[in-house]
Amino acid sequence: MRNLFLVLVLANLAFAAWAAWFAPAQRTGRSTEEGLPSITLVSEVPADLRSAGVVSDEAPAEDPIPETPEPDAGVADAVSSEPVAEAAVDLPVPPPAAEPGAAVETATVATRCTSVGPFRELSQAATAAAALRTGGYQPLQRVAEGDIWIGYWVYIPAISTEAEANAILARMRAEGITDSYVIANSDSGNLVSLGVFSEISGVGRRRDQVRALGFEPEVVDRTRRATVYWIDVALAEGQALDFDALQPPGRIIRLEQRDCE
Repeated sequence: MRNLFLVLVLANLAFAAWAAWFAPAQRTGRSTEEGLPSITLVSEVPADLRSAGVVSDEAPAEDPIPETPEPDAGVADAVSSEPVAEAAVDLPVPPPAAEPGAAVETATVATRCTSVGPFRELSQAATAAAALRTGGYQPLQRVAEGDIWIGYWVYIPAISTEAEANAILARMRAEGITDSYVIANSDSGNLVSLGVFSEISGVGRRRDQVRALGFEPEVVDRTRRATVYWIDVALAEGQALDFDALQPPGRIIRLEQRDCE
């Protein structure tokens, strides 16, 4: 196999040498003078042909290019200046750009903002906010100055004189109402305070006790100004909050619901 390969290589080299040095060269090109007319000097043209201004060497004359006639004035007016219609190509048409300030229509759910509070302590507001997050809401806490509810105030109003108020006070304390005291010269005259209660059941017991002594007490909400905490939350139409879930553990505070400020 090796000898056969060497024989083939030597044969190829021999043929290449013969083709390069001994083989006759073949002219494959075309003569540059073939088919071309000869050049005739002006001095060689007969005198009777010089005036024609055309010299021909028996070569066929080419057909003259016909000149385009200029259109008449009427035809020129009829010629449209519109560009030639090009081939129609289906291209994607971009959506029209929105005008500045145009409102974008989005599907929204009607909601309203409501505030729950007031909470006396920040920890109470934080506990209520955590309960709202657990329920799927997004609460927002804020601080404000406002009135906080202390409880139900029981008192005897409109006592004529301070001396009479002190006499009533002495009788109340003798009956075991030790948390009573006199408020002299108030807007409603002299008063005898009979206590503040966080539950309505305590109010009922105290009122019955005072009525048994011959007096008719009044009951109002007692508040005071303080820093309070509110929770703002968005509610869907018809949705309501569970106030019981917002109460701090072990305590009951009065909460109200109002529109957000």
